[in-house]
Amino acid sequence: MGVRLWRVHLDRPERAGEPGRWHCLSGAERDKAAAFADPLARRRYVAAHAALRHVLGRLCGVPAARLAFGTEESGRPCLLARTPRPDFNLSHSEEWALIAVAAPGSRVGVDVERVRPDLDHREMARRIYQPEEAARVCAAAPDAGLAEYFRLWTAKEAYVKATGAGLAGLRDVLVRPAAATCEQSRAGSAVFRSLPGSPAPVRWLDVAPGYAAALVTTASTPAPRTG
Repeated sequence: MGVRLWRVHLDRPERAGEPGRWHCLSGAERDKAAAFADPLARRRYVAAHAALRHVLGRLCGVPAARLAFGTEESGRPCLLARTPRPDFNLSHSEEWALIAVAAPGSRVGVDVERVRPDLDHREMARRIYQPEEAARVCAAAPDAGLAEYFRLWTAKEAYVKATGAGLAGLRDVLVRPAAATCEQSRAGSAVFRSLPGSPAPVRWLDVAPGYAAALVTTASTPAPRTG
């Protein structure tokens, strides 16, 4: 199977004849959805998690509502009661979601982010990115620098999600595009600076205008938690 990727538009209305989104969720997922004060955020959460269940259900030959999820020691979601089981990852930001599924023996992380033009991306890069990453962001023209900032961010998030190392490890991740900048390259690598291990491949994705996204695959052994 390798790695398969699905792009989901969360604001698309349910079609007649489709399995109901709400009814395929677990009790815990429904409780979390009900806790959203914003109706739009609630609908998008339900759409994203129902889509994940339908994708995994089709791949595993199990009705979406009967899938059981657990968590690894790091808190990373996983499928229960299926061996060998595919690895998966879900990310959603505003109206778009990405679902990535990898064959048993691999781990996958995906991240999608709405680009925020109001963000002081140069100051944020100087504060939380590695020096060579911050230098690329700050040297670029404003629009290009903003895009570079979010491409780096999505690669870092996808990497820590793939490894299960925890979001506290974001500051320790070094992302290097294959070309001079992420914008010029569709591929790159990510690695923890303070931990042993080989760099993992990064692939930047086109989701929709105004969004940045990245996909990372790693070996099946989780990385140590960094936070």
